[in-house]
Amino acid sequence: MNKEVNTVSWDQSLREVMKQLGEAEPTPGGGSVSAIVAALGAAMTSMTAHFSQGEGYEEVQVEVNQALQDMDKIRSACEHLMNKDMESFGQYIEALRLPHHTDKEKQERKQTLQTMKLQSIDIPLQLMECCLYGLYSASPLIEICNRTVLSDVGISIILFEASAQSLLLTVEINLVTLQDEEQHHYYQQRADSFMQKVTTLKQKCLTQVRQRIASDHA
Repeated sequence: MNKEVNTVSWDQSLREVMKQLGEAEPTPGGGSVSAIVAALGAAMTSMTAHFSQGEGYEEVQVEVNQALQDMDKIRSACEHLMNKDMESFGQYIEALRLPHHTDKEKQERKQTLQTMKLQSIDIPLQLMECCLYGLYSASPLIEICNRTVLSDVGISIILFEASAQSLLLTVEINLVTLQDEEQHHYYQQRADSFMQKVTTLKQKCLTQVRQRIASDHA
Protein backbone atom coordinates (compact mmCIF):
# COMPACT_ATOMS: atom_id res chain seq x y z
CA MET A 1 0.00 0.00 0.00
CA ASN A 2 1.26 3.49 -0.87
CA LYS A 3 2.25 5.10 2.44
CA GLU A 4 0.84 8.42 1.26
CA VAL A 5 -2.64 6.94 0.87
CA ASN A 6 -4.82 6.94 3.98
CA THR A 7 -6.62 3.68 4.69
CA VAL A 8 -9.34 2.37 6.95
CA SER A 9 -9.88 -1.18 8.12
CA TRP A 10 -12.60 -3.38 9.58
CA ASP A 11 -10.66 -3.36 12.87
CA GLN A 12 -10.93 0.37 13.54
CA SER A 13 -13.56 1.97 15.73
CA LEU A 14 -16.49 3.66 14.07
CA ARG A 15 -15.30 6.97 15.52
CA GLU A 16 -11.89 6.55 13.87
CA VAL A 17 -13.45 5.68 10.52
CA MET A 18 -15.76 8.71 10.64
CA LYS A 19 -12.82 10.96 11.47
CA GLN A 20 -10.75 9.68 8.55
CA LEU A 21 -13.65 9.93 6.14
CA GLY A 22 -14.09 13.59 7.05
CA GLU A 23 -10.48 14.60 6.46
CA ALA A 24 -9.12 16.40 3.40
CA GLU A 25 -7.74 13.21 1.89
CA PRO A 26 -8.88 11.31 -1.23
CA THR A 27 -8.88 8.01 0.66
CA PRO A 28 -10.87 6.60 2.25
CA GLY A 29 -13.46 7.95 -0.14
CA GLY A 30 -16.61 7.00 -1.98
CA GLY A 31 -15.52 3.47 -2.78
CA SER A 32 -14.74 2.73 0.86
CA VAL A 33 -18.01 4.24 2.05
CA SER A 34 -19.98 2.22 -0.51
CA ALA A 35 -18.27 -0.99 0.61
CA ILE A 36 -19.04 -0.21 4.25
CA VAL A 37 -22.70 0.54 3.47
CA ALA A 38 -23.07 -2.75 1.57
CA ALA A 39 -21.45 -4.59 4.49
CA LEU A 40 -23.90 -2.90 6.87
CA GLY A 41 -26.72 -4.18 4.67
CA ALA A 42 -25.30 -7.68 4.99
CA ALA A 43 -24.96 -7.29 8.76
CA MET A 44 -28.59 -6.18 9.11
CA THR A 45 -29.68 -9.17 7.05
CA SER A 46 -27.66 -11.48 9.29
CA MET A 47 -29.30 -9.99 12.37
CA THR A 48 -32.72 -10.61 10.83
CA ALA A 49 -31.76 -14.21 10.11
CA HIS A 50 -30.44 -14.81 13.64
CA PHE A 51 -33.74 -13.58 15.09
CA SER A 52 -35.55 -16.05 12.84
CA GLN A 53 -34.12 -19.25 14.32
CA GLY A 54 -35.20 -21.75 16.94
CA GLU A 55 -38.69 -22.70 18.02
CA GLY A 56 -41.33 -21.77 15.50
CA TYR A 57 -38.86 -21.38 12.63
CA GLU A 58 -37.90 -25.01 12.05
CA GLU A 59 -39.47 -25.12 8.59
CA VAL A 60 -37.48 -22.15 7.27
CA GLN A 61 -34.03 -22.98 8.65
CA VAL A 62 -32.65 -23.91 5.22
CA GLU A 63 -33.44 -20.43 3.89
CA VAL A 64 -32.25 -18.72 7.07
CA ASN A 65 -28.95 -20.61 7.14
CA GLN A 66 -28.40 -19.88 3.46
CA ALA A 67 -28.90 -16.17 4.08
CA LEU A 68 -26.38 -16.26 6.94
CA GLN A 69 -23.80 -17.97 4.75
CA ASP A 70 -24.39 -15.53 1.91
CA MET A 71 -24.06 -12.48 4.16
CA ASP A 72 -20.77 -13.74 5.59
CA LYS A 73 -19.46 -14.01 2.03
CA ILE A 74 -20.70 -10.52 1.16
CA ARG A 75 -19.10 -8.90 4.22
CA SER A 76 -15.82 -10.63 3.44
CA ALA A 77 -15.99 -9.52 -0.20
CA CYS A 78 -16.78 -5.93 0.81
CA GLU A 79 -13.76 -5.82 3.11
CA HIS A 80 -11.51 -7.24 0.40
CA LEU A 81 -12.79 -4.89 -2.29
CA MET A 82 -12.57 -1.85 0.00
CA ASN A 83 -8.90 -2.62 0.61
CA LYS A 84 -8.37 -3.29 -3.08
CA ASP A 85 -9.99 0.04 -3.97
CA MET A 86 -7.64 2.00 -1.70
CA GLU A 87 -4.65 0.01 -2.90
CA SER A 88 -5.60 0.69 -6.51
CA PHE A 89 -5.73 4.42 -5.85
CA GLY A 90 -2.27 4.26 -4.33
CA GLN A 91 -0.99 2.49 -7.42
CA TYR A 92 -2.59 5.16 -9.60
CA ILE A 93 -0.74 7.90 -7.69
CA GLU A 94 2.51 6.00 -8.14
CA ALA A 95 1.81 5.57 -11.85
CA LEU A 96 1.35 9.33 -12.26
CA ARG A 97 4.90 9.78 -10.97
CA LEU A 98 6.47 7.35 -13.41
CA PRO A 99 9.14 8.92 -15.63
CA HIS A 100 7.87 9.93 -19.06
CA HIS A 101 10.80 11.45 -20.89
CA THR A 102 11.51 8.83 -23.55
CA ASP A 103 8.96 7.27 -25.90
CA LYS A 104 9.35 3.96 -24.09
CA GLU A 105 8.76 5.56 -20.69
CA LYS A 106 5.72 7.40 -22.01
CA GLN A 107 4.24 4.20 -23.41
CA GLU A 108 4.86 2.24 -20.20
CA ARG A 109 3.34 5.02 -18.10
CA LYS A 110 0.32 5.23 -20.40
CA GLN A 111 -0.28 1.47 -20.17
CA THR A 112 0.05 1.49 -16.39
CA LEU A 113 -2.37 4.39 -16.03
CA GLN A 114 -4.82 2.63 -18.33
CA THR A 115 -4.68 -0.46 -16.12
CA MET A 116 -5.34 1.66 -13.04
CA LYS A 117 -8.27 3.40 -14.76
CA LEU A 118 -9.85 0.04 -15.56
CA GLN A 119 -9.41 -1.05 -11.95
CA SER A 120 -11.14 2.12 -10.77
CA ILE A 121 -14.16 0.97 -12.78
CA ASP A 122 -13.98 -2.78 -12.27
CA ILE A 123 -13.74 -2.70 -8.46
CA PRO A 124 -16.95 -0.65 -8.01
CA LEU A 125 -18.67 -2.98 -10.47
CA GLN A 126 -17.66 -5.96 -8.36
CA LEU A 127 -19.13 -4.22 -5.33
CA MET A 128 -22.33 -3.52 -7.27
CA GLU A 129 -22.54 -7.23 -7.95
CA CYS A 130 -22.22 -7.85 -4.20
CA CYS A 131 -25.15 -5.50 -3.62
CA LEU A 132 -27.30 -7.35 -6.14
CA TYR A 133 -26.31 -10.68 -4.61
CA GLY A 134 -27.22 -9.27 -1.20
CA LEU A 135 -30.66 -8.25 -2.39
CA TYR A 136 -31.34 -11.66 -3.90
CA SER A 137 -30.18 -13.40 -0.73
CA ALA A 138 -32.08 -11.13 1.67
CA SER A 139 -35.38 -11.15 -0.21
CA PRO A 140 -36.59 -14.64 0.89
CA LEU A 141 -36.39 -13.52 4.53
CA ILE A 142 -39.13 -10.93 4.04
CA GLU A 143 -41.93 -13.49 4.15
CA ILE A 144 -40.41 -15.83 6.76
CA CYS A 145 -38.47 -13.69 9.24
CA ASN A 146 -39.48 -12.83 12.78
CA ARG A 147 -41.94 -9.98 12.35
CA THR A 148 -40.24 -7.92 15.07
CA VAL A 149 -37.23 -7.49 12.76
CA LEU A 150 -39.20 -7.04 9.55
CA SER A 151 -38.24 -3.37 9.33
CA ASP A 152 -34.60 -4.36 9.76
CA VAL A 153 -34.59 -6.57 6.69
CA GLY A 154 -36.23 -3.65 4.89
CA ILE A 155 -33.37 -1.42 6.02
CA SER A 156 -30.87 -3.95 4.68
CA ILE A 157 -32.62 -3.77 1.31
CA ILE A 158 -32.34 0.03 1.32
CA LEU A 159 -28.65 -0.11 2.29
CA PHE A 160 -27.78 -2.50 -0.54
CA GLU A 161 -29.54 -0.23 -3.04
CA ALA A 162 -27.93 2.92 -1.60
CA SER A 163 -24.50 1.35 -1.93
CA ALA A 164 -25.21 0.34 -5.53
CA GLN A 165 -26.38 3.87 -6.41
CA SER A 166 -23.20 5.31 -4.90
CA LEU A 167 -21.05 2.84 -6.78
CA LEU A 168 -22.81 3.70 -10.04
CA LEU A 169 -21.71 7.32 -9.59
CA THR A 170 -18.14 6.16 -8.99
CA VAL A 171 -18.23 4.09 -12.17
CA GLU A 172 -19.70 6.95 -14.20
CA ILE A 173 -17.14 9.54 -13.11
CA ASN A 174 -14.28 7.14 -13.81
CA LEU A 175 -15.72 6.22 -17.20
CA VAL A 176 -15.25 9.85 -18.27
CA THR A 177 -11.48 9.28 -18.42
CA LEU A 178 -11.79 6.08 -20.47
CA GLN A 179 -11.11 6.95 -24.10
CA ASP A 180 -11.61 3.50 -25.61
CA GLU A 181 -15.21 3.62 -26.87
CA GLU A 182 -15.65 -0.15 -26.90
CA GLN A 183 -14.49 -0.49 -23.30
CA HIS A 184 -16.56 2.52 -22.28
CA HIS A 185 -19.69 0.96 -23.78
CA TYR A 186 -18.97 -2.43 -22.17
CA TYR A 187 -18.55 -1.04 -18.65
CA GLN A 188 -21.47 1.36 -18.97
CA GLN A 189 -23.74 -1.48 -20.03
CA ARG A 190 -22.61 -3.64 -17.11
CA ALA A 191 -23.22 -0.82 -14.64
CA ASP A 192 -26.64 -0.01 -16.09
CA SER A 193 -27.63 -3.68 -16.07
CA PHE A 194 -26.66 -4.10 -12.42
CA MET A 195 -28.45 -0.91 -11.42
CA GLN A 196 -31.64 -1.80 -13.27
CA LYS A 197 -31.78 -5.18 -11.53
CA VAL A 198 -30.97 -3.63 -8.15
CA THR A 199 -33.66 -0.95 -8.49
CA THR A 200 -36.33 -3.39 -9.64
CA LEU A 201 -35.58 -5.87 -6.87
CA LYS A 202 -35.38 -3.15 -4.21
CA GLN A 203 -38.81 -1.81 -5.16
CA LYS A 204 -40.30 -5.30 -5.15
CA CYS A 205 -38.76 -6.12 -1.76
CA LEU A 206 -39.88 -2.90 -0.08
CA THR A 207 -43.40 -3.42 -1.39
CA GLN A 208 -43.38 -6.89 0.19
CA VAL A 209 -42.03 -5.51 3.47
CA ARG A 210 -44.74 -2.86 3.68
CA GLN A 211 -47.45 -5.32 2.72
CA ARG A 212 -46.40 -7.70 5.47
CA ILE A 213 -46.16 -4.87 8.01
CA ALA A 214 -49.71 -3.86 7.10
CA SER A 215 -51.07 -7.42 7.22
CA ASP A 216 -49.34 -8.29 10.49
CA HIS A 217 -50.83 -5.24 12.16
CA ALA A 218 -54.27 -5.41 10.58
